[in-house]
Amino acid sequence: MDSLDDSFFKHDGSHELTERFERMIKEGESSFYEVDDLEELLDHYTQRHRLEFAFKVLEILHQQYPTNKQLAIKEAELLSLTDKHTEALNLLSEIEYLEGFNPDFYITKASILSQTGHYEKAISCLHRALDCTSNDIDAIYINLSIEHQNLEQFDEAIAFLKKALEINPENEDAIYEIAYCFELGKKHGDAVRYFTQLIDLGPYNSHVWFNLGAAYQAEGNFEKAQVAFDYVIIIDDNFHAAYFNKANVLVRLERYEEAIDLYKKALSFEILDSLIYFYIGDCYDHLGNHKKALAYFEKATKKDDTMAEAWIGASSSLDMLERELEALEYAKRAIEIDNENGDYWCYLAGLQMKYDLHVESAKSFEHAIESGYTEPDLWEDYIQLALSLNDDDLALSIAKRGHDLYPDHTLLRLYQSVAMYRTNQEEKGFEQLVELLITEPSLIQEFILYFPKGIEIQEIQHLIETLK
Repeated sequence: MDSLDDSFFKHDGSHELTERFERMIKEGESSFYEVDDLEELLDHYTQRHRLEFAFKVLEILHQQYPTNKQLAIKEAELLSLTDKHTEALNLLSEIEYLEGFNPDFYITKASILSQTGHYEKAISCLHRALDCTSNDIDAIYINLSIEHQNLEQFDEAIAFLKKALEINPENEDAIYEIAYCFELGKKHGDAVRYFTQLIDLGPYNSHVWFNLGAAYQAEGNFEKAQVAFDYVIIIDDNFHAAYFNKANVLVRLERYEEAIDLYKKALSFEILDSLIYFYIGDCYDHLGNHKKALAYFEKATKKDDTMAEAWIGASSSLDMLERELEALEYAKRAIEIDNENGDYWCYLAGLQMKYDLHVESAKSFEHAIESGYTEPDLWEDYIQLALSLNDDDLALSIAKRGHDLYPDHTLLRLYQSVAMYRTNQEEKGFEQLVELLITEPSLIQEFILYFPKGIEIQEIQHLIETLK
């Protein structure tokens, strides 16, 4: 048998009870137990998710007390943990006449109904639970909120959470649930106002300050978010998420060195190591310190070798350090991890284009498009590649596809004009060039860069003089 972590049981003799029970199971013996002992064993094994032992407890209960329904609610909970929802609900139906005034009965039934998608029935059960008790009302309100969230009724969910916090302003579950509801509804202003009110009632609640900071952060008010996270740290200097979030805010404020210090502080809590290493690397990248950026990106990949964005970050640093082969290999590693990421394919295409791997670059651009990356920068870079390769048919194809998505994209239309001239469609090319240069005369330099012969064409010379 596996050993159990029963450190807190040892103080009241319960450890001896579990040892006796497991010894009995191991040796195939039988022993008599009081119902209270069986209840304690059932709670113990259920809480630790050691369900094979929990069901053995029930087996003994049914053998020794076949008519006793004292543990039926707990048995229903256990059945629901193993997806035996119908059996659990049937069992509860059998005891409803006995437990009709027990709030735990309705709370358990609500939980099982929720697991089977019957959210409105779960809500009815929770209201019955409220009618039966004056204890732990805030917990029932939280459960009601969750059921309304399941129905995407977020205003109702928020209303119940506010009731819970009126009863117990220190209820952390309610604080984070209401923050989540505000976030889902993008009601950042409402969140700021509500958490500000809670702080007026309890100014030393670090969890409220933290969620106020998160609401300011979501609103884009980074200065106020920083102040809120500062208060969290003052109240509780072990609140690791506050260091992490404040660092993220400082990044948005472009205060990268301060952000690095805070990320390193967050590392001391030994959480989110790979992500924090990545963010530190990104900060050093913004500061232009590519050696340190590379060091932290590589630390991230060592902590989590499936972190594709860290491989891309390291590739970018290697590129800046002119370590071309490694930069390519790291980019390819990221794509091996996340083959459908169009951003990564586009990045690789740009890298290959820079290193004169033109055929490979064109293939990567196509992969990026297939993966759903169709941002303007892709079409600009891809058509430049085609023009550099003198593949004018490809350039026209790219221009058409890009134009379908971005009909007013100036550079795409300019490059299309170049391709038209280079494929003997001078009239169309000139007409488009005139339209572009009337609004942006400086584009003539980009046109001549990709079509140097243009400077020798009389109509283009005349157009340039006219624009001057």
